[in-house]
Amino acid sequence: MLTFLGFLIGASLVALGIVKGSATPEIFWNWQGLAIVVGGTIASGLVSYPIQEVLRGFKSYFVIFRSGKHNYVRGIDQMVTAIRYFQRFGIHKLAEEPLPLTKLWILKDGIQMMANGYAQEETRTILEDQIRWKMAREMKQHQLFGTMARISPAFGMLGTLIGLINMLVTLKTQPGRVGLGLAIALTTTFYGLALANMLFAPISEKIKERAENNLMFETMQLETVMMLYENRNYVYARDKLAAYLDAGTRKKVNAKVGKSSLPEPERVKAAA
Repeated sequence: MLTFLGFLIGASLVALGIVKGSATPEIFWNWQGLAIVVGGTIASGLVSYPIQEVLRGFKSYFVIFRSGKHNYVRGIDQMVTAIRYFQRFGIHKLAEEPLPLTKLWILKDGIQMMANGYAQEETRTILEDQIRWKMAREMKQHQLFGTMARISPAFGMLGTLIGLINMLVTLKTQPGRVGLGLAIALTTTFYGLALANMLFAPISEKIKERAENNLMFETMQLETVMMLYENRNYVYARDKLAAYLDAGTRKKVNAKVGKSSLPEPERVKAAA
């Protein structure tokens, strides 16, 4: 939400500056120049990256407007609950029980591998590969938008050059339109710079930030799986996972995590 709000505020301020600072704000609309910048930038993206990466990148454009922050207190509470449940009921009950492990896909996979008899190092290797390759895919999207941020100003200049050439062709027959022609030609440079600095570059950095947050959250889940193998005490697990966080969030973790009662397995409840 804040991402969308920031984009909206930035675009509104630029539009306000155009309207209030120009006697003829409509001159900033040049659909031919916009087509050159947008079309050329997308074409370069398709040349530089596989089409699947480009489509995935445009899909991530809409994803970044949703909240990308993990609820670390709730996440650690769920991880610690899994450890407490394992220590009381065992790994097979933990694998069978539908605990509310929201968005903890690494932890879920690790629990299932442990229940299937995988050795600790085998599980670690597989989960590390999953995390690493997911990070690599997300960073590809970061690089895609970074490339588009670098390219779009160049296509803006290309559009300006095309406009200048057309202006010079008509210089002899319509000398009075030189100023107007130059202004229209320069709008493509404006489009290129605006798209690069208000859209592509911020999206690139936002995707990178989300990828880094996901990496930390998934690494915390991997640590939880390793602590399951090592049969670590849940208090140690809570403190170990809280070490990833800032001091303020650590206080919340210490105050809230591990306090709730454990859910009973379905068979135990049925017998009761």
